[in-house]
Amino acid sequence: MIPQSIIYRAKTADLPFVLHSLGLNLCREGRGFFLEDHDSLKIFQKQGIWIYKWWSRSGEAGDGIQFLQRYFGMKFHEAVKTLSGTDNCANYDCSCGDHTHSALNMTSTNPWQEKAKKLVDYARKKLFEPGGADSLSFLIRSRGLSLKTVKKHNLGWLPAKDHMLSKIVIPCYSSRNYLFRIRFRTDNPKPGETRYRVMKGSNPHSSFPLGITPGKPVIIVESELDAILIHQEAGRETGVLALGTASNDLTGPVCRFLTKKIPVNLICLDNDSAGKQRTEYFLKLIPNSLSCPVPREYGKDPGEAWRFMSIRKWLRGQIRQPDTDE
Repeated sequence: MIPQSIIYRAKTADLPFVLHSLGLNLCREGRGFFLEDHDSLKIFQKQGIWIYKWWSRSGEAGDGIQFLQRYFGMKFHEAVKTLSGTDNCANYDCSCGDHTHSALNMTSTNPWQEKAKKLVDYARKKLFEPGGADSLSFLIRSRGLSLKTVKKHNLGWLPAKDHMLSKIVIPCYSSRNYLFRIRFRTDNPKPGETRYRVMKGSNPHSSFPLGITPGKPVIIVESELDAILIHQEAGRETGVLALGTASNDLTGPVCRFLTKKIPVNLICLDNDSAGKQRTEYFLKLIPNSLSCPVPREYGKDPGEAWRFMSIRKWLRGQIRQPDTDE
C-alpha cells in the first residue's frame, strides 16, 4: 500500500497547476477555479485538500486523485505520483479500494480531440509526400530542426484546399501527452493576413511545456517552434515553456511552480517592442527570472539565431550568469 503520508501529499498538491499541465484551461473564481469548457465544474480547497464538484453531473464530487482516475483514466498509483511528484508509488502494492471508478475518460470522448488527432495523423503523412517537400525543407534548413525532431513532435503539413492555403501543422501537447492546441503556419499568407493561427476549438492560452522538471532551469519563449528547437539542442539541461504569443499570460499555479521548483527562469522573448514589454512584466511576476533575449545581431528569436551560435553553449552561459560576480 502507498503510505498515507504520500496520499495526503497528493491530495494537498496544487491540483489547478497539475490540471493546467495536463492541458485543461482553468479560470479563477474567488478562491477557487472552474473549467473553461465546463463552468459547472468547480475546483476549490477545503481544509488544505483540493476538491472538485461537478454540479451538472448531479453534484459529483471527489479529490484530485479521484478526478485524475475518473477523467484521465489513470490508475490509483499513477494519479498519486502525478500529484505528489513521488516516483516510487508504482513500487507499492496498490489496491485501489474506494478510489476505483469505471467513469468516462473526459479526454477520450472530446470531439475536438478526435478531430484534432485525425488531422495531426493526416498532416504527418502529407509532410513526407512530394507536396510537403518545401515545408519539410523549411523546418530543417530554416528552423534548425532535425528529421528526428520533426517526427518526434508530430509536425505536419496540409495542402491547399478550396479557399484554404497550405500550412504547417504544429501540435501542442501537455506534459501528460494531452493534445490541447494545433497551431497553423500558413505557407504564403495573403497581404494583410496573419501567418499564424490556431485550429478552431484549440486552447489558445495555455503554455506549451517541454522537458520541465523540478530543479532544472526553464527557458520561456514565445513560439512553439522555438521551444522545440531549444528542447532539441538543450533538452537534457533545460526545460522549455512556450507562451504561444507574447500576450499570453501564465496562471498563478504555473508562476508558483516556476518560482518554488525551478532554480532560474530565462525569459527569452522576441527582440521586438512587444517582447521587451512582456519581458519586463515577467521579470516582475517571476522573482527568480533573468532577461535572456538572443543577441540582436543574430536575429529576433532562437529560430533565427541558431544559424550564428550554438543554442546549447549560449544557454549554458546565461544559466551561469548569476555566478559571474562571485
